[in-house]
Amino acid sequence: MKTAILIGFMGAGKTTVGRLLAEMLAVPLTDTDKMIIRKTGQTPGEIFATEGEPAFRALEHDVLQEVINNEGIIATGGGIIETPGNIQLLSEANVPVFYLSGSFGQTMERLADDDTRPILRSKTLMEVAALWRNRLPKYDAAASHVIATDNKTAVEVATEILELLGE
Repeated sequence: MKTAILIGFMGAGKTTVGRLLAEMLAVPLTDTDKMIIRKTGQTPGEIFATEGEPAFRALEHDVLQEVINNEGIIATGGGIIETPGNIQLLSEANVPVFYLSGSFGQTMERLADDDTRPILRSKTLMEVAALWRNRLPKYDAAASHVIATDNKTAVEVATEILELLGE
């Protein structure tokens, strides 16, 4: 069974591309944020608000450890690389890790009407830009493949990943 892990900044298309890949390959999709919701009954935003980012990152790490060897497609949260142990888990995974990389401008366009992202609600645009820049080398460190997403549809991105998977 084909397996791949998707990483990237919020709004990169991990969940959308993950759904497409899972459908195209007829494999399961595991979404780490949805796993956290199932485990806690709270959204990532609610956990950020009530328990803080460190508590959320600890949960996220536990979930990644639990699913890293799952078969199928794994779509991660945008901040999965904020925990050094997660970068190590991802970089040592025995499956391809695809970093969906887009420019800051296109990423912000995708997120323009999204009020479900806790970090977007609590930071200025300048702070989000700094966060994005800070995360870039972490995504690179964790990824085995970088997929440029600017000016591409989710289907085009999924097709590019399928080609790299040999499908």
